[in-house]
Amino acid sequence: MDAPTPAPHPSAPPRRSVLVSAAAAALLAAAGSAQAVDYTGYFRAGPGLTSEDASRACYGLRAGSAGMKYRLGNECDFYGEFQLSQGFQKDGIDYRATLMVNHYTPATQDNPDKGLNIEQMFAEAKGFDIAPNATFWIGKERGRRGDVHIVDTFFIEMLGVGAGFKNQPVGAGKLGAAFYKTDSDYPRPGNRINVEYLGLPVNPNGTLNFFFTATKGDFKGGKAGTGLTVRHDQVQLFGTGLSNSLWLQFAQGSAGLNGNWGDLAAGSKAKSWRIVETFNGQSGPLGGQAMLLLASEKNGAGVKTDSASIGGRASYAVTKNLKLVGELGVSQYKPEGGQTARLTKFTFAPTLSVGPDFWSRPEFRLYVTTAKWNKAAGNVTGQAALANETSGTSYGAQVEWWF
Repeated sequence: MDAPTPAPHPSAPPRRSVLVSAAAAALLAAAGSAQAVDYTGYFRAGPGLTSEDASRACYGLRAGSAGMKYRLGNECDFYGEFQLSQGFQKDGIDYRATLMVNHYTPATQDNPDKGLNIEQMFAEAKGFDIAPNATFWIGKERGRRGDVHIVDTFFIEMLGVGAGFKNQPVGAGKLGAAFYKTDSDYPRPGNRINVEYLGLPVNPNGTLNFFFTATKGDFKGGKAGTGLTVRHDQVQLFGTGLSNSLWLQFAQGSAGLNGNWGDLAAGSKAKSWRIVETFNGQSGPLGGQAMLLLASEKNGAGVKTDSASIGGRASYAVTKNLKLVGELGVSQYKPEGGQTARLTKFTFAPTLSVGPDFWSRPEFRLYVTTAKWNKAAGNVTGQAALANETSGTSYGAQVEWWF
């Protein structure tokens, strides 16, 4: 399954953990003699240290910025998500209930204040006579997602509490639409409409996908916004085992580039665009993923920041279960009237895996990561001991597993 976004998840007190665990147990019990419960998930964890007298450091420009942090040997958090999904059938209708809980801690030590959070809880059904091929859903759902794994960034992520439908055949593609509502704890209330049209064939082994977003802050001073993403997916590129995706994205006002909400108080001066090109491939023992990103954004005050990132990860299978994995990434951004901030990060990771392919998981890694940055980038680690440094080296071990 897709790897999760690295954005911090809200904390939950221990009592909430008990309630969420009880809800998960209830869903399991509801299975009864019906179809088996589908259990899927993802997690990453592991210890680490740095060459400085500090906690383990990780290196990324503009914390939270899309595509600016290459993740191999560069994740200081502890994260897991676990999903239960139960299907039912009645009178020709296929129903499904889904519950996902997750846990996030920004560092790897045990933290009793961080509990389980409900990431998804929704119901969906397919087979209604008015639209037998469409799937209808209501609840808290992550919707359509599209990520670049090596930077742990979802360039499309239509998450929230809402209702809608998906996968309705229209012409050569499939149509979906949804309405989402956020209340004051977003931190501000707002409304959002997402429309998608997916899988339109445009060339041999190539399809176009369209994602439209409209947002409105539902408070005094709240602003409207719109966004559009066009993504071209290509398999068997030039007749090879390579595949690639090209993203063209634009948003203005209170809409986010990723199809979600942006700043709900941002007016027409807020505009942003992004171009992302990614390649994936496997040829014998060699596999990998690469990305090129170009972006520009203006905030609500009209101040522009340009950014760029290029990098890739490659794996080479020495044996069926031993891979040598390396990752190199260079990122930079330049605020209007300011200096260019730049970061270069490299990781080498001998890896034990269940298979030789790039995407085989679980992986058990030992790694060494080194990074260099300029003064304009500031303290890219957030560690006080590295506040006056422009380089750092980290070591550690990590397991990454999706199932």
